[in-house]
Amino acid sequence: MKTIAWLFLFLNIGLLFYFNLDRILPRAPTIQFAELSPERISLLSEAQIRELPKIAKPAPQAVASPAVATPVTACFEWGTFSLASVNKVKDALEKLSINPVINELNAQSKKRFWVFVPPFKSAEIAQKQAAEFHALGIKDLFVVQTPQWKNAISFGLFEDETLAQSLLSTLKAKGIKNVQKSLWKQEKGDASLALNQLSPSQVASLKNLESDFPEANLKKVACQ
Repeated sequence: MKTIAWLFLFLNIGLLFYFNLDRILPRAPTIQFAELSPERISLLSEAQIRELPKIAKPAPQAVASPAVATPVTACFEWGTFSLASVNKVKDALEKLSINPVINELNAQSKKRFWVFVPPFKSAEIAQKQAAEFHALGIKDLFVVQTPQWKNAISFGLFEDETLAQSLLSTLKAKGIKNVQKSLWKQEKGDASLALNQLSPSQVASLKNLESDFPEANLKKVACQ
C-alpha cells in the first residue's frame, strides 16, 4: 500500500510540474512582424515629392565676434620752437618713438600774444628774478635762451588776447611792474610740432620731456 501511495504522490507532483511549466520556466517572448501588403505600396512622382510638407531647419545662430578694444590715443600741438630748437626736440622725440610733423610758421600764421619781462643784463640776474617770481606763487615761467630775447622771462604765449591780458593784470597785481604784453613776432624758421596718435605711455614720456623745452607750449588737440 505504501508503495502505491508514493507512486500517486510522485505522479501528482509530475502532473503539477508539467501543467505549470510556463510559469516555472517562462519562454522567450516571440516577436510578431507586421505583414507587408505589396498592393498598398506606390512610388511617388517628383511633383508629389515637392508637395510633401517640408521640415523646417533651425536657423543658424549668429556667433557674436569678440569685441576688439580700440586703442586709446591722443594728439598734441607743441610750439613755438626756433630753428635751433626744432632739431633738438625732434631728436628727443624720436628716441621716444614719436615721429613729429614739423609745421613751419610764417607771417600769415595765427597771431599769438606774449606776456614777458624784458631781458636782464645777465643770466644770473634773470635766474635770481625768476626765483623771486616763484616765491610769489608764479610757477609757469622760464628764462628765454634764444639770442634775440636772451635772459628775458616768459610767462606764456596765447592765441586769445583776453587770456594774455588777464595774466598781465594778475602779474601786475602781484607786484611785477615791468611785465609786458606784446604781439609775438615770429622769426624765420619758427615752427610748431604736430604729435599724432600717441599711446598713453608715449603721452607720459612726452610730459616728462616738456620741462626740457619750457619756451614751447604743449597743447592737447583733437585728432584728425
